[in-house]
Parts: sequence; structure tokens; C-alpha cells
Amino acid sequence: MSATETARIHALLTLYRESHYDVELAQGRVATLRVGEPAPAAVLRWMRGERTAFYMTSCNPHSRSLTAEENEQRLEALRAHLRERGYPYLEGAGYIPGEVWREQCVLVRGIGEQEVAELVRVHQQNSIVVVRAQSPAVLRLYRPDWRLTIGDHPDIEWS
Repeated sequence: MSATETARIHALLTLYRESHYDVELAQGRVATLRVGEPAPAAVLRWMRGERTAFYMTSCNPHSRSLTAEENEQRLEALRAHLRERGYPYLEGAGYIPGEVWREQCVLVRGIGEQEVAELVRVHQQNSIVVVRAQSPAVLRLYRPDWRLTIGDHPDIEWS
């Protein structure tokens, strides 16, 4: 792997870790998820006893910027998949405070690990945030080619 690609991977990982992952709750409330931190109580209540929820998107495949229209079409395809199968989800957005970048996402409960992996593959995503009821949120990376570059960390799990 080239030095440029290695630097890009490390920059993306920093971005993922520094991001705030907002979730839109009832009555206009917002809860924020952070990698390495426990989920807010309101998110845990929404999970309704599920041990795991998944914060994911279909925007900007493999971190390649698309137009707002292209991203909205991709996100609507993800939402349609979730609706068709009856998976509850909340709207959200990932962002870094003070930065312009925002990426629309959803927090999904009740969906199985294999289906999540398939959605990540179909929508060409590098990672998702895994929210667990009993432990801090972690990044799950779906890029095995990055493993030698990144290595193992407590806030990362590999698919």
C-alpha cells in the first residue's frame, strides 16, 4: 500500500472517531453517539431491549464524494429496504462539530448481523458504528485490506 493510501486510511479513521453521530428522537430531541462512549439513555430506551443497533449510511460509497442528489437516492434505497422488512430506524447525521461535512445516516434495531454485512457490502461502505446496550459504541470496519495499516484497537472491530 502506498504512503498516500496509508495516510488517507488514517485520516478517514480519525474522521470516523472524531465524528458525532446524531440520532433524531421523538419531539425534536437529538441524542449523540460517539465511538468509544456508551449510548445515551434515550437511545437505549429506543432500542427496547435489543442488545445491538447499527448506525449506518449508504452515502459516499467507500468515502468517494457524491452529489447530494445521488446520496439521497442511495439513502432512500436503504430506507426502503428497512421499511420493507419492518426494521425500526431513526434518522441521523454524522458530522464533526465546526466542520461543513454532514452525512445522513440511520440507526437501525432488530436487524441481524448478516443482513447488516450485506447492506454494507451492497452500499459499499467502509464502516458502521455498532451501538451496544452494555458497552461503548465501536467502529466496525468492513475493509480487511486496511487491517495491516490500522491494526487492532479497543474502539474498532473487524468484519
